Amino acid sequence: MVYAQKITIDENTILFFQVEKGTSEIYQLRDGRALARKDKSSVPVKISRLQFERQEIISREYDRQLVDGAIIGDLDIPLIQSLANSYLKGMTPEKYLQQLSLAEYTITGLRLRRAAVLLFARDISKWHPRSQVRILKVNGNELLPGDKYNVISDEIVSGNIYELALKAWEALRPYLAQKTEFGAGGKFEQRYSYPEEACREGLLNALAHRDYSNSNGIEVYIFDDRLEIKSPGALLSTLTINDLYALDNRHESRNSKIAYTLNVSKFMRELGEGMKRIFTIMRDIDRKPPELYSNTNWFTVKLFNQAIYSNKQQEFLNMFAKFNLTNNQKKIVLLGIEGANVAPDDIYKAMNSRDRDTYDREVTGLRNLGILNQFRSNANATIFAKKNRIHKSKVERFQIRIPS
Repeated sequence: MVYAQKITIDENTILFFQVEKGTSEIYQLRDGRALARKDKSSVPVKISRLQFERQEIISREYDRQLVDGAIIGDLDIPLIQSLANSYLKGMTPEKYLQQLSLAEYTITGLRLRRAAVLLFARDISKWHPRSQVRILKVNGNELLPGDKYNVISDEIVSGNIYELALKAWEALRPYLAQKTEFGAGGKFEQRYSYPEEACREGLLNALAHRDYSNSNGIEVYIFDDRLEIKSPGALLSTLTINDLYALDNRHESRNSKIAYTLNVSKFMRELGEGMKRIFTIMRDIDRKPPELYSNTNWFTVKLFNQAIYSNKQQEFLNMFAKFNLTNNQKKIVLLGIEGANVAPDDIYKAMNSRDRDTYDREVTGLRNLGILNQFRSNANATIFAKKNRIHKSKVERFQIRIPS
């Protein structure tokens, strides 16, 4: 209320009042309806959106709240001391917690924030019902219900965040089993179904950014064709799935205190790089790109164990293994798998890029290696294009030479 006044005009009582403009908030009326201001109108808002935004506010504040009844004796003091010594030799655990804004002194003594309890609690069950990671191995490519339930192993690891970062990872590693593949040079090679670094990054991402105000735990499903890491809580409203797919380090931490502490203690690298690192690792080993999904309850990262190339394509690329080709160069080489001639436009499409610098770098590299042979010069391509009334970029100019 900005202003309110009771006035009388011609023996009529009039209430005159003024309130602040509601241009950004959602308001719920007594009859249950929710409204938001749009221009000069009040428009209905779905209750589900109202509930989502309320839950997001709660989740963003959760790790910053002070915890009644929690004392420093409830925490793993040796762990905190080791981290404090790494930060600054001789620093006390209490001072270290204050330095990271995980605790503050009040007239009643040192008070801990939820982040401190979630990170360091000796008995996490006193403070959170499901600070845990559940690992389920599924027989098949989908989870079946009832009498067809096809989970063949189900393991739960509980603990504070630092314990989970270690214990859950050790529990998950055996499921990243090696498999034997026919590699370059005609030899069988042992390879992991899933790269360890990408899986560990996905697990740490879930521990750092899950919604701890949600009583569910993190779930990891190992299917025959993929591994899924499901963390409680929807993707923050300030980010979209497309933002994450852009891989330009866009990020926002739901748990700012937790994420900062993990970063300072070197458990996590620079904030915002985790998702990009996962995609880069999967790309570098020629695996299908990860998939991301979010609904109102979960955020999921899916890692696939299938190669992006068919067996035939992989066998063709193995002939060029000694050259250590880039991913773009591999895509260009595959254009000539059946001895086909290659046009510049084919190369741009294969790389999914119209950037001329990228084109020049990759093409020049292949030509210097003697892999990409030019059978039609630039001048001849211009003449051919005019004669046949086609764009010059569509004129076939190159062939792939298979190494002897």
